[in-house]
Amino acid sequence: MTTQTTVARAVRFSLLALVSTSLSPLVFAADETAVVDDKVERIEVTGSRIKRTDLENASPIVVVSAADIEKGGFNSVQDVLGNLSQNSGGSMTQQEVHGFTPAASAVNLRGVGAGRVLTLINGKRVPKYPFGAGGTDSFVDTANIPLGAIERIEILTTGASAIYGSDAMGGVINIILKKDVEQSTFKYRHSDTFDGGLQNNQFSFMTGVSSDKANLTFFAEYEDRQALKASDRPEWGTDIVPGNYYAGYSSYGANLVDSNGKLLKSLSAAECDARGYVMMANGKCGYDRSAQRDFSPEQKRYSTMINLTKDLNDDHQLYSRLDYTHASTYTEIESATVGEDFMFNVSGNNVTILDEQNGLSQVFDKNTAFGGDFAGAADGDYYYTRRMSELGPRTSDFETNNFSFLLGSKGYLTDTIEYDTSWSIARQTVDSTTKGSPTYQSMWNYLTAGTNGNSLLDVISAEDAAMLDFQGGKKGQSTLSNLNAGISGEAFELPAGTVAYAVGVEYGKEWFYDKSDSFTSNGGVIGKGGSSAQGEREQYAGYAEVAVPVIENLTVTLAGRYDYYDDLSDVGGQFSPQVAVEYRPIDNLLLRGLYAETFRAPDMQRLFGEPTAAYSTVIDTPTCEAAGGTGPACEKIDSLPITIGANPELEAETGKNYNLGIVWDYNDLNLTLDYWIVEIDNLVNSPSAQYILDHSDAFADKIFRDASGKLIQVNTQAINMSSQETSGIDFSVGYRYETSGLGDLSARLEGTYLLKWEEQLTPDSEPLDLIDGDGSAPQIRGNLNLGWNYDDFATNLLIKYTDSMNGQRKEAFINNGLADKYAVTIDSHVEVNWAASYMLTDAIKFSGGINNIFDAGPEIDETQNSWPHYPRSYYNVVGREYYLAVEMSF
Repeated sequence: MTTQTTVARAVRFSLLALVSTSLSPLVFAADETAVVDDKVERIEVTGSRIKRTDLENASPIVVVSAADIEKGGFNSVQDVLGNLSQNSGGSMTQQEVHGFTPAASAVNLRGVGAGRVLTLINGKRVPKYPFGAGGTDSFVDTANIPLGAIERIEILTTGASAIYGSDAMGGVINIILKKDVEQSTFKYRHSDTFDGGLQNNQFSFMTGVSSDKANLTFFAEYEDRQALKASDRPEWGTDIVPGNYYAGYSSYGANLVDSNGKLLKSLSAAECDARGYVMMANGKCGYDRSAQRDFSPEQKRYSTMINLTKDLNDDHQLYSRLDYTHASTYTEIESATVGEDFMFNVSGNNVTILDEQNGLSQVFDKNTAFGGDFAGAADGDYYYTRRMSELGPRTSDFETNNFSFLLGSKGYLTDTIEYDTSWSIARQTVDSTTKGSPTYQSMWNYLTAGTNGNSLLDVISAEDAAMLDFQGGKKGQSTLSNLNAGISGEAFELPAGTVAYAVGVEYGKEWFYDKSDSFTSNGGVIGKGGSSAQGEREQYAGYAEVAVPVIENLTVTLAGRYDYYDDLSDVGGQFSPQVAVEYRPIDNLLLRGLYAETFRAPDMQRLFGEPTAAYSTVIDTPTCEAAGGTGPACEKIDSLPITIGANPELEAETGKNYNLGIVWDYNDLNLTLDYWIVEIDNLVNSPSAQYILDHSDAFADKIFRDASGKLIQVNTQAINMSSQETSGIDFSVGYRYETSGLGDLSARLEGTYLLKWEEQLTPDSEPLDLIDGDGSAPQIRGNLNLGWNYDDFATNLLIKYTDSMNGQRKEAFINNGLADKYAVTIDSHVEVNWAASYMLTDAIKFSGGINNIFDAGPEIDETQNSWPHYPRSYYNVVGREYYLAVEMSF
């Protein structure tokens, strides 16, 4: 067994630093490189199975190294991916504490949706999160990947179904973990915000031992992160966000209203205030919901990784990896409500309470029942709007466990034929426990108790609150098993060079379940929907790729893959071709082009799930516009019943990707420029209830009203929508300048300019311009890095820019005459991060920095009808944040 001396470690560190700084991180990505006897070994690049000597190729790759992560001041994998300029559609972050997946996060390249971006770890697929985003959309969770274990992240910014199969429609994210470590490293990182909340402590340890034929690497990381509560950011953590048209307190405090919402009885102003409610100008006792909300959940996580490689002989190597992560995530949102769930019909001297959900009714004397609330009330229907504050906030406690095991072998069958075969199994389980919501039965028992029942305007005792509080649960599990076998090598010589190839086969099986407790699934919990789903499917695939040197410096690569799915859907077999061209007129100039066809098999969540009841806050757009755009018809509707869930009739999505680019390296200057197009047909989506109402002509069959025209439900189940097309330009330019005695200076500018983003709802409808329409994406996103290295000191300034974009309901505001008073566009946004590090000795490194130096807050959307009234996909309320870290090697 051999170990490194201090000198050897220093030399090794210097060589790695030299290599990492001399190669452009914006142009290429390599799985492994080595220089042996002055000969560069062939490497495998993300986006191709063929190993080659050229690092740049026809597929545009962005690489974020561990050093880049440190210089950017990023706290998590999601921070890194969310900062990508190619993330045109915005990320799904853990700010989504009110949804189905507050413990998870995902990235959305090219605006195609998180489920249409393939996420790999060390080139291998990982299981989908068992709970779908929005209750339906499958995706890979990036919230619990340990940052300290990452060597680099490679992002392929074009489709690649011919290489990887389903899901690779908008790009591929390949997270490469560290391996072959021969020293021990301990790192502690502490971060905190200047305004409070979100304090984070991370501890990581990595060690490795080596012999002449084997290496064993062990990694462990622990993270403890506080919640960022709405009360930590009072300027945003309130229902009254200045400047927003829809900002206002909830009317669900403690009131009794008629069927039209007109107030019959409420608390006095003093009593309303004393009980933690808010007296509103219209005389209703309301509620500031955000006082109990989280902006970001509390989380504790620990991760371990064991990586083993063993040379059997000079030609064959065994490799394996074992990973395990456990995370606990805790969220809070505002107390539950009771409203039209229980109607009270007054007729003469009687008042009848009705529970239409369960078909129950009971008659009382209106003069004495329910605290006398209905005494003197005219005949008609009434209901309470009551915030169940005595039950406390609604809470969710998520326990997530990720496990994966990989075993493989690679090496040489002959001098020119390499092989790689592996088997892997990975499983993710999530258990969720929820509290704070009453059931219909418990609420009925409370309201009808005794001779006269109980008034919901009265205080609920602690004993009764405990009886009303239902503890629910949800369990999910997603498992993926894969078997891969492939060979690659050189086939024969042509006048212009050697023809290289890669061929292989794959087999995969995935199965999952997603089960809510039976009470919630059956609609027994007020204000909550639940579902149960389970399914499995098998997938078989064969692929081939060949790189042909047509003439000197011109290579054409052809790739094709056939995938067959054995499940209940209409996917069947899918063939995905790809053509790529690389031309190098001179050594430091690459011209590249790529055409790729892509596909995506329908989400298992969307195939095997059940329709689910849920609730949404909406504006009834057709009714509002018919009323002239103002007045009661345009007020928010809280807790509108909606239907979400699966559709077993879904078909596969298909798409096309185009890319034309240039890569130029000249001395210390490097430049890349790529023009890209992403097209998707037969698009599967779950349009939101508000989206459906805003485009009611296209979705008339999904909107349900009663005989009087009152909106009663919207169906948002998944459907194959028509098409989507995005296009744009990615650019990057970097320069490094070595001074004679003042160290090295570097600058790198990278960004994306979005040219087109259109969606066609149905084959007969007009295309919607999502750049110039409602809820658009920023047309420009960019990052500028300015660095300086001097001896053992390094510092970096990261400037992040997000362009302005249109508000969520821009068109409605223009049509209804509100654009003169409220801004229909969201302002552009700039954040600046500063980082620095110092090597005290060869074995001790200190680092630190300040994120968001100028404390830039999120940009308000004055048209957005839901709290917190800014696009959470792009912004947060973290504010100014500092961090300090120490790293020791031995």
